[in-house]
Formats: sequence, structure tokens, C-alpha cells
Amino acid sequence: MSRKIRRAVLGALLSAGATAGLLAGTAGTAHAAGGPVYAVNLNWINVVDNQDNNSVDEVYIKVNGSTVWGPHDLHWNTPENLNISLPRTFYFDSATAMKIEFWDQDPGRDDRVGTISLSAAAPNVGPNAADLRGNDGEYIVYYTVTQIA
Repeated sequence: MSRKIRRAVLGALLSAGATAGLLAGTAGTAHAAGGPVYAVNLNWINVVDNQDNNSVDEVYIKVNGSTVWGPHDLHWNTPENLNISLPRTFYFDSATAMKIEFWDQDPGRDDRVGTISLSAAAPNVGPNAADLRGNDGEYIVYYTVTQIA
């Protein structure tokens, strides 16, 4: 496949992703001309230390401020396969950094346990693990970043 065709296909995919709300960032900044594009898949989450006292956290995930998953009841030390329960790919490039936040829903004020920040300057290409700690909770998140263009 020629480079011109690959760019056209990638542009169409990114445009469709932005329209569907899958792109981290706004449709107007969907792809920086000539810069690298990265795909992020969230693979697993494990609640190592519950933020709540009842051995269950009501976890939800936000990507760039929008809730993309949850809340779901996650029990202490029971890994959740996000490849199955959140089968979405998120994208970022040199124009749009990505912020993935992990929250525990509470009756009063929700608690952010941690954040994964990705940018073209530090894309973390490959398989990754993040140990997120905050508000008395600890989550381990496994994710993969792939450069697609």
C-alpha cells in the first residue's frame, strides 16, 4: 500500500474516531500534520488496596475528562480484563496529549485514585504498568501504547 493511500486511510479512521468520540482531543485537532499518532489500549486493572472500607470500589475511568467506563464494582485483588469490558482504542498525537483518570465513586465526593498522562514527548510505547495511589486507594493498571503512524 502506498504511503499516500495509508495516510488517506489513517485520516479517514481518525476522522471517524473523532466523530464517534473515541479520539482523545477535539475533532479540530485530530491529527497533527506529519507527526506520530499513538493508539492506547487499557488491558487490565487490579484494585490492590480499596479506597472504600467494604472491599469494593465503584471504579470509573475518564479519558480527557469524559467518562468512558463505569462505574463498576471492583473487588479487592480481583483483576478486571479491560480488553473485554472496555474494548475501545484511544488515540493521541503531538497536538493532543492524553489524560486517563481512575476514580472511585462515593455517595458524597468521588475520589481520584490516580492519573496516567501520555504525550508525544513521552508516549511510553509498548506494554506498561502503572501503580496508581491516592485517597487511600491503590490500583495497578496495565496498558499498551502503539505508534500507528
